[in-house]
Amino acid sequence: MEIKSEIDVSAIPKPVLINVPVDDMERGLEFYQAFLGMPAARSLSYEISYHAPVSSDGILLTVNKRRFPGETVTVYFHVYDLDGVLKKIVELGGEVTAGPYDLPLPKQIKPEFQEQFRDSPFYRGDAGDSMGLGASVADADGNRFGLVQFSEWAHATFRLGRYANPVTPEQLVDQSIALNRNVPPPTEIFQE
Repeated sequence: MEIKSEIDVSAIPKPVLINVPVDDMERGLEFYQAFLGMPAARSLSYEISYHAPVSSDGILLTVNKRRFPGETVTVYFHVYDLDGVLKKIVELGGEVTAGPYDLPLPKQIKPEFQEQFRDSPFYRGDAGDSMGLGASVADADGNRFGLVQFSEWAHATFRLGRYANPVTPEQLVDQSIALNRNVPPPTEIFQE
């Protein structure tokens, strides 16, 4: 894999959602609210879903009804060019398992949503009719993850774009040190 000498930190896909599917919504919601130590709020979607912030960097944990057998915890990454990233996933041997699909904001709750969040530090006026676009993908080994391209009005909530806290220069220095250190092959590390 080719490592670029100059890294565009604004282009690094950022985890924005950790989706936890549960079979029993009441039990699952009770568990995760107790685990997080805070109540979860009803999400703005057509499906029954609840969310709570788990990072000051705009990452939400969502709890929703399991949609298909075998659905596991899924991390969703925000990207700015969903179609381009989906093409790249396929070129790298991965698979697009669903999408792209719209993430609609239910029309019947939009006026209430805008009124309720007027005092939010993240309020940016008209929310539009969609949170953006999403897709489910798998890497070449079958590991599932999700991608979202949020509408600009949602960027403040998830700390994206001009609201982002990108990877820092210090983190890149630390990564460079890790890439350049002399580490024995994995089999040698674990041999006695």
